[in-house]
Amino acid sequence: MCVKLYHSRLNNNMHRSISRLSNSPLVVALGVFCGLGALFGLGLWMRLSVLEAQYRLHGADLPFTLESALEFRYVRMFYDGAGLPEHDAKVQAPEGVDPRATYTIAAEPVYAGLARLLPKRWSLTGRVRFIAAAWFCLGIPWVALWLWWWLRSLPAAGIGAAYYAVGLASVMRSTGQELSHENFALPLLVAALACNVLAEKALRRGVWLAAGALSALFLALALMSWDLIQFYIFIWVLLHYVRLLRGSYFQDRRRVWRWVMTLAALLAAALLNPYLRAHAFVYAPAILFACGMLPALLWPSASRPRPKLLFWVAVLLPPVLGWLGLWLSGGYGEAYGHFGELLFAKLRFLNQKPANPAWLTFDQRILWVPALNSVNWGLTKMLFPATIVPIGLSVVLTLLFARRRADPEIIHLLVFFIAGAFCFWLFMRFHVFLALAAALLLGWLVWWSGRRRWWWRAVLLAWLLVTVYLEGLHTLRGAERWGAHPGYLAQKRELLVWLRDNVAEDVILANFGISAYLLAYGDYPIVLHPKFETMEIRERVRQYGEHLFKQPEQQLRDWADRYQARYYVYSLGEFADYQVDCQMRYFVDALDPPPAAAARLFEYDPRRGRYFVYLWGNAKYRLFRIVSGEDERTAAGLADRSRRQLERGALDEAESLAQLSLMYDPHNTEAARAMLRVDALR
Repeated sequence: MCVKLYHSRLNNNMHRSISRLSNSPLVVALGVFCGLGALFGLGLWMRLSVLEAQYRLHGADLPFTLESALEFRYVRMFYDGAGLPEHDAKVQAPEGVDPRATYTIAAEPVYAGLARLLPKRWSLTGRVRFIAAAWFCLGIPWVALWLWWWLRSLPAAGIGAAYYAVGLASVMRSTGQELSHENFALPLLVAALACNVLAEKALRRGVWLAAGALSALFLALALMSWDLIQFYIFIWVLLHYVRLLRGSYFQDRRRVWRWVMTLAALLAAALLNPYLRAHAFVYAPAILFACGMLPALLWPSASRPRPKLLFWVAVLLPPVLGWLGLWLSGGYGEAYGHFGELLFAKLRFLNQKPANPAWLTFDQRILWVPALNSVNWGLTKMLFPATIVPIGLSVVLTLLFARRRADPEIIHLLVFFIAGAFCFWLFMRFHVFLALAAALLLGWLVWWSGRRRWWWRAVLLAWLLVTVYLEGLHTLRGAERWGAHPGYLAQKRELLVWLRDNVAEDVILANFGISAYLLAYGDYPIVLHPKFETMEIRERVRQYGEHLFKQPEQQLRDWADRYQARYYVYSLGEFADYQVDCQMRYFVDALDPPPAAAARLFEYDPRRGRYFVYLWGNAKYRLFRIVSGEDERTAAGLADRSRRQLERGALDEAESLAQLSLMYDPHNTEAARAMLRVDALR
């Protein structure tokens, strides 16, 4: 009896001790930190595994390409302590660009600062890749916190965040192999949305104020890092406009002030950030639409009856200001009008790219490329192989649940998912938003199963755990396929070595597939660069393509002369039959260029050029020296002097002048005749 009583008291004391320990704030904080750290580590391990597969395939010194190479160049400037130049004369030569107004400079100083903390034995490229992948993975713990603050379910938070850590749609573009502003901005967006949920659920005034302010700040920072965050801003504005008209949502004044804080942060970003200011974001239709909602939102009392005039102001003013933004936003329209053109074309042609390029404008043709390609069922299954069915089930259940319960977060998530799925169907790049929405839906499904009977809960939980496992397995099994293929890497390196050995830092004309590489790794000024958010560069690319495929050699030379280009790099394969709709001749509506087109000369008979002197070539690239108009005039003057020296009988001087003339212009006939006469007289 005494022994039983002793054991009973001992068990009770142990239970009390465990209970007190589990309720200890320090233990809870440590458990949360370890759980979030494990999710972060899982996501980083997945991305580094994919990156390692790319290294095994292409080598550990894999360079950055396209716009990623330009971003790395600015990271390197910050790392070296040079900072960002006020004017970068080597991009879009000869006039150059203002980097802060041309690019969303946000990730670069952060990457450079963090790179100084990592081991110096790593290459700078390796350090930056590691940091880029790790930064993206910061969004994974935020997904877990978002689900926890919303649903108060640890299994929901764990499974949702685990899917975001291992799913291919989330991993594929975030390994660090290529730098992209979206990978820096997405964790900030997730943090903004998570803090918004905390502000919605918080009861204490200080908590919801702080969470609302952080949500607004993170959203503004995300916008300054990647301008496609506008996608979410459009959803945010339209969703709240509908809620304003319904009249019940904004009866809670806390929501009004959170909404006002968010709009104030976006306006501050639009006015203070050089990139957004240069792109006239303050006149964006979404921003002006949101401003039109302010009079109705700030009506002093929710309980006081609103006059009918205020109702019509709430209905009409936002869309009127939104349409007005389309008229006022000259800079905004120039920066983003091309994307609207592409959207119109995809809807017009039912998301099928026409074989005839004449049916599209130049902007529509050149943008309708892999990153913005339409999505088919095969690509969808590749990105979401195991989650299509549970995501579909989640959508159906959330629709039914939203009809019975007024949970604003359910509506928010459904709108975000539906808009993301529609845009993903049109533009493959939007899979980054769809992956985030899918993670939240899976987390919600776990929470929903916890409200069913135990066998429902067990079956659904097991199913979702297997789903996440299969998603991770799919990502790892095809790791070498998921990175960006560097394309003709050996040929690029050969070209750069030859240039370094033989060419000074003169302006180079090359298509944007190779030009950024030459600038980032050879420091050569380039005429074309892969940034289409400015009308100037789009127009320059169009003119280049039309002169290359529609005009003879001299017309291309005269055009290149305007930009002081001294060398030209031609990329072979422009006449290949494979993927014609992704080639420059499709972009400029010249599927069958005329016989005299300059491109035919470069592709088939490069040594016959009159104004483009063939210097070097390999399996992919051919390098030409451009005989400029100034070169022609100089050569003509030297040839004339050579002729006069020949008439005087000064053969050595005549020969030297003729040789110098031919160095400027190898096809100067007078200098060639002078050389022949010198040889004959000797």
